[in-house]
Amino acid sequence: MEEWGTDGGYGVLEHIVALLFSLATVADIAAGLPAPRRRYLLGILGVAEAEAHDFLIGAGAPVSAGGQDTADDALHLAARLRALAMLLIVMLAQRFVLLGAVARVDRERTARVKNLLARLAAPDTS
Repeated sequence: MEEWGTDGGYGVLEHIVALLFSLATVADIAAGLPAPRRRYLLGILGVAEAEAHDFLIGAGAPVSAGGQDTADDALHLAARLRALAMLLIVMLAQRFVLLGAVARVDRERTARVKNLLARLAAPDTS
């Protein structure tokens, strides 16, 4: 697998952000459903939250709505999913900034080396 960003990896991460926002919307909708349906959706969304949390943070377990099925639990889950999406957005933005800075430094370094080589070139004695 290539580095992120060289093969469209950023597009995949942007899709994950969209998915997290979509799942948060489903959690919002679940808040208005009858308890059995809400419990079912919160179970599925809890797994999705755990996977996203592990993917982004990688340590510890997220606060889970498991065993809880109130409308407030669904709204809290929606907020946590949106927070994970925003965290991924911030991580992507930082990566773009760092990549831009590295590219700028590389261009400047290349230009300096070319200038130095041009000055060090042997004089034309023909």
